[in-house]
Amino acid sequence: MRAVFSFARLGALLIKEFIQMRRDRITFAMMLGVPLLQLVLFGFAINNDPKSLPTALVAMSNDQYTRAIVSALQMTRYYRFDHVA
Repeated sequence: MRAVFSFARLGALLIKEFIQMRRDRITFAMMLGVPLLQLVLFGFAINNDPKSLPTALVAMSNDQYTRAIVSALQMTRYYRFDHVA
């Protein structure tokens, strides 16, 4: 009974594919260049510093401490309070 998977066959297949890639330099450059370019572009497109996130706040009391916390959160510019109750 033959094995379904063989590491020797996999190694031979990988060697064959690398030989084929080495022959066609444009395809090889695209195989390496396009993913690297995507990594760079998507890395700059992602913004890790969100600003003005819409936020709703429910405060059970309206004393000076609650107002101080709300004003401190508003001063950070990370939150935009749409509803304060």
